[in-house]
Amino acid sequence: MRQDARRPFFYGYVIVALCFLNLVLVGGLMASFSVFNVALLGAFRWSRATTAAIASVHGLAYTVLGPLVGWAYDRLGPRIVMSLGGVLIGAALVLSGRSTALWQFYLWYGLLAGLGLVCLDFVGTVALLSHWFRGRRATAIGFATMGIGVGFVCVPGVQLLITRFGWRPAMVLLGIAVLASQVPLNALLQRRRPEDIGQLPDGAAIEVPGPGVTATEIQSASRTRGGTDHDWSLATALCSFPFWSMAMGHLTAGISLSLVNTHAVAHLVHVGLDKLAAASVFGLVGLARIPGTAFWGLASDRLGRDRAYGVATVMTLAGVGLLMSSGAEAPAWWFVALAVLYGAGHSAANPTFGSTLGDIFWGKHLATIIGFLEIFYGIGVAIGPWFGGFAYDVTGSYRHAWMTTLLSYTLAYVSILMSMMWQRRFRH
Repeated sequence: MRQDARRPFFYGYVIVALCFLNLVLVGGLMASFSVFNVALLGAFRWSRATTAAIASVHGLAYTVLGPLVGWAYDRLGPRIVMSLGGVLIGAALVLSGRSTALWQFYLWYGLLAGLGLVCLDFVGTVALLSHWFRGRRATAIGFATMGIGVGFVCVPGVQLLITRFGWRPAMVLLGIAVLASQVPLNALLQRRRPEDIGQLPDGAAIEVPGPGVTATEIQSASRTRGGTDHDWSLATALCSFPFWSMAMGHLTAGISLSLVNTHAVAHLVHVGLDKLAAASVFGLVGLARIPGTAFWGLASDRLGRDRAYGVATVMTLAGVGLLMSSGAEAPAWWFVALAVLYGAGHSAANPTFGSTLGDIFWGKHLATIIGFLEIFYGIGVAIGPWFGGFAYDVTGSYRHAWMTTLLSYTLAYVSILMSMMWQRRFRH
C-alpha cells in the first residue's frame, strides 16, 4: 500500500462556502420578516395574528414539502434542488412586492418562499455536508451555518431599504439579487459527494496499491470512513427512539425560533424602542451568531453534542429572559447582553442537530430521513408566529409567548441529550 503524495485542494471547502451563502439567504429571509411584519401592520392594519400567519405558512411548507425535498435531494442532488430553491425565493420576493391582498402574501411570501427555504435550509445542507465531512462534521456545519447569522445582520439594512424606498421596492430588489447571485452559483459549483471528483471525506489521502485509483476503491475507502455499518432506511428510522426524540426537538426548536424571529422586533417596538433601534438589536443577534455557530461546531466535535448544547441552551434561556424583561428605560448594555446571549446561544442548534442526525442516521437515505423530521419542525414554525400574535392580541403583551419560548428551548436540549444517550448505548 502506498499513500498518494499528491493532496489536491479539498473541494469540500467550496461546498461549505456555497452552503454558507445559501444560508445567508435563508437567515436573511427568515429574520427580515420581522421588519416586513412591522411594515405590513402599518400598511394594511391587519391584526398581529393575521399578519404573523404569513410566516406560519412557511411552517406549513416545511410540514408538507420537507419529505418531498429530502426524497428529491437523495435522487437529484444539490445542483438541481438548491438552484431551484433560489429561483423560488427570488420569484416569491418579487411577487410579494407587488401583492395587495392577504391571500397573495400567504401564497408568495408564505408558501412559495417557504418551499424555497426547504430546498436550501436544513435538509440539503446537513445531508450534503455529512457526505463531505465525517470526523469534522459539526465543525463544517457550524462554519456553513454562520451564514444564517450574516443573514440576521442584514436586518438593519433591510429596514434602511424600507425606510428609503418603501417595503415594496425593498422586496423586489432583494428578489432580483437572489436570482442574479445564488441561482447560478449553485448550478455551476455544487457537487454531491467527494467520491464524484476522486476525493475522500475530510480531504483524507487515498491509499491504493498502484498508481491508478478506481471509483470502486474510492467508494470502499469512503464507506470505511463512514463510521457506521448500519444502513438506515426511512422505515428503520421511523421505528427508532432517536427519530422520535429528534422529532420533539425539531418541533420545539421550530416553535421557539420562529416565534422570536417573527415577534422580537415588534416586541421591542411595543416596549418603546424606535423601529431602527429594534431592528439593530435583532441585527446584533445575527452578529453574535456568526462566531457562535463556528464555535459550537468545534465544541460539539470536541466536547460532545449534548455537553456543548447544554451550555448553549443556558445562554439562550438567559437571552430570552432579558428580552422578556426589556423596556425602553433599560440601559444599552441590557440590549447588547440580550443579543449576544441569545444570538450566540441559539446558534448552536444547527451544528448540533445537524451533526447528531449525521452521526446517527448517516447513509444514502439521510436527506429523506431529515426531510420527514422537517415535518415536525414545520409544524413548530407554523405554530410559533401565530401563537405569538394570538397571545399579544388576547393579553396585550408577549409575556406568554416568551414563556413558551423558554419551555421550547429547554425541550430541544432534552431531545439532544436523550438522542446522544441512545447513541452511546446502542451505537453500531
